[in-house]
Amino acid sequence: MTSLPYWDSNVDMQIAPWFPLGVDYEPVSVNSHHSGRLSRIAALSMRLSSEFFCLTSLQSGYAGTLLRDSMFIPGKQRRIDFGFTMLFGYSAPMEEAVGSLLESQGDIEGGVSFCTLWDRDIILESFKAIILVSGNPFFSEDDFLDRLGVVLEKSVSSQANMPFFAEKFGYRRFFIPYETDNPVDLEISRLLYEMEFEETRKWVGPSPEVSFPPFLTLDLAAD
Repeated sequence: MTSLPYWDSNVDMQIAPWFPLGVDYEPVSVNSHHSGRLSRIAALSMRLSSEFFCLTSLQSGYAGTLLRDSMFIPGKQRRIDFGFTMLFGYSAPMEEAVGSLLESQGDIEGGVSFCTLWDRDIILESFKAIILVSGNPFFSEDDFLDRLGVVLEKSVSSQANMPFFAEKFGYRRFFIPYETDNPVDLEISRLLYEMEFEETRKWVGPSPEVSFPPFLTLDLAAD
């Protein structure tokens, strides 16, 4: 069984044509162009067999390994999101660490979804992801990232040196599809949920699938 619920919708992302998807020689250090916090979180997540892909928020804008073009090309984005979103590659240790943090966080939600990467009209990859979302425009991003870093630090093994080797020799990405879920566990969850009455669900929740919180967005006029 998963400790995080599933989001009720998938996520599509556009990445730059020159993005080094197959082999990346800066999967951690590229985030230091934005902040030391994100670079630290990127390293820790990799030590948990996950990967920090991106963060979007009113405070930070667009940042992360997948959105490195947004960090270097000013004015690329034409929309402002009044909320917070963070996306990681899926791994069971990462899910457990994030789940333990969210138990004490009332202003952010987390779940598992399916993310598809696009280069214009071409699908490059599809993978299972952990997505953290807050629709609160006043979400305390710095405090949350600090707490996330502490939780990840406690969860990693001292012998996990993946970030060092990824930066020195290059990081070859591979993605985990939904098919890696245990189908028996998924079927048990579905049957138990369908056996419940609507009134019971209000008390025993959450639902196996949850909705993304609403976002306020501002579209910027093109030049």
